[in-house]
Amino acid sequence: MKKEQSLNEYFFRINRAIDYIKSNLDADLSLDKLAEISNFSKFHFHRIFKALTGTTLNNFIKTARVERAMFYLNNNPSTPISDIAYQSGFATETSFYRSFKEVHGITATEFRDSHQKGNSKNCKQDSNISNLENEAQQYLASKIYNLKTISMDKGKAIEVEVKELPELHVVYVRNLNIHLHDSETFGKMFEALIRWAAPRGLVNFPETKALTVYRSNPNLDGMIQADVCLTVPEEIEGEGIVGKTTLSGGMYAVVHKEATMAECFSTWDYIFEEWFPANGYQPDNRNFYINHLNEAEKHPQKLHIFDMCIPVKPL
Repeated sequence: MKKEQSLNEYFFRINRAIDYIKSNLDADLSLDKLAEISNFSKFHFHRIFKALTGTTLNNFIKTARVERAMFYLNNNPSTPISDIAYQSGFATETSFYRSFKEVHGITATEFRDSHQKGNSKNCKQDSNISNLENEAQQYLASKIYNLKTISMDKGKAIEVEVKELPELHVVYVRNLNIHLHDSETFGKMFEALIRWAAPRGLVNFPETKALTVYRSNPNLDGMIQADVCLTVPEEIEGEGIVGKTTLSGGMYAVVHKEATMAECFSTWDYIFEEWFPANGYQPDNRNFYINHLNEAEKHPQKLHIFDMCIPVKPL
């Protein structure tokens, strides 16, 4: 698939989700439903939506609902604000009042009062606030009609190879609430896993692979669910805090890097924001992981050498 065709397909799918959101603001806009409509994996939909619209899905929905409420406040002065909150898709009055102030800087009551009193300053400010849906559409259009901005400049030093990888049998130590950049805790998890595996003859680098497997996307605080893993023969079983699972094989986009972990995560952003839309692939819902190829502490520049492995499928 050509670059422009790939971009068009991505934007077409996200626009389809945006159209559904616009038409169903008072409905339950679940991740499952929006991912299904856009034909993206729900595991990756949030990231793709933000990459292509410039805003998070939750912020888009919140602002769109507030803009609808503002229309009702302007044009239905006798309707109770509580009714407007529910008509605009908010589950509670409290969430509506909080969201309205976050978006507009004043409360819904203050907005209605200022409008009814003809306060031109506030009215003009709020009436001129761009609908977030239009901003997103403009953002999409700027990308699709200015393909030079979706260049490989960020990724000149990034080579992405799409290839088949085998399934991997692994033992793991799991953390259900760890910060994305908490290298100290990740290191302790690996130490615990190696202490378990070494006496059993299961640590034989470089044949043994050391992996970090990401089980969730980071929340707003950067917290994720993640496993640290060692590959093992199929017959090996875990015990206690050490689990055993299989990572699916298949088609992966593989990026080989020698860099800091900060560069690792900027590479991750590049893959989702630019490489995917431009190359005819979408993320698959299999596990994505980093294959660690060295001990950074033993590197002359303390750099990490790794393969970033992201499951993909054609658009």
